[in-house]
Amino acid sequence: MKCLCIVPAHNEAASLPHLLEEIRGQGCDAVVVDDASRDDTATVASAAGVPVVSLPVNLGIGGAVQTGFMYALRHGYDVVVQVDGDGQHDPRWLPAVMAPIAAGRADCVIGSRYLPDAPDRAYHTPFVRRVGMHFSTTLLWMATGLRIHDTTSGLRALNRGAFEFFARHYPTDHPEAEALLLLHQAGFRILEVPVTMRSRRQGRSLFTLVRSTLYPFRVAVGFLGLIANESGRRDR
Repeated sequence: MKCLCIVPAHNEAASLPHLLEEIRGQGCDAVVVDDASRDDTATVASAAGVPVVSLPVNLGIGGAVQTGFMYALRHGYDVVVQVDGDGQHDPRWLPAVMAPIAAGRADCVIGSRYLPDAPDRAYHTPFVRRVGMHFSTTLLWMATGLRIHDTTSGLRALNRGAFEFFARHYPTDHPEAEALLLLHQAGFRILEVPVTMRSRRQGRSLFTLVRSTLYPFRVAVGFLGLIANESGRRDR
């Protein structure tokens, strides 16, 4: 399979050199989507020999990742893997998240920290963010019957059908859980595999205390909108 790692990055110049080297070591191509960074993110990525798509304004994680999906379509990739630019996603897990797609068992594979049989006990999730994750997990299960243990994981592999769908339809704000609902509604198969993740070593997270606190409300509003749209399509 022709694989592309989509690396959304906002002010991640310090984290990118090592991360991009690790991705190259796994035999995957990469594209950095520079989400209107104020540092040398684009320069650092270009110096590493990696293509850069520079956004003129900050679109947030959803807009940056969707830009990567469009890039993958234009360049004929078979599978994409989302890899956060902060270095928390370890590229050593790329083969594991792509394997079910290669075997035809799934259209979307989530690298999960919280699978009951193989939890990542070393990874520390702030309390407020963990509450938000449990909320979105419960909301997704109530809406679909689908039990996903790590709805906030951004480490995901998608086959061409799934990322072609996302190139047209993708949530913009805190998209992880809403994207899973969209995939389920469209009939795509979703699977989790156990992974471990690293703590951020450089830069600052965009997930502040205020954003973490508001996260459940934004997810609830997003889910209600998607469910209403789906109901409207069925009624027509």
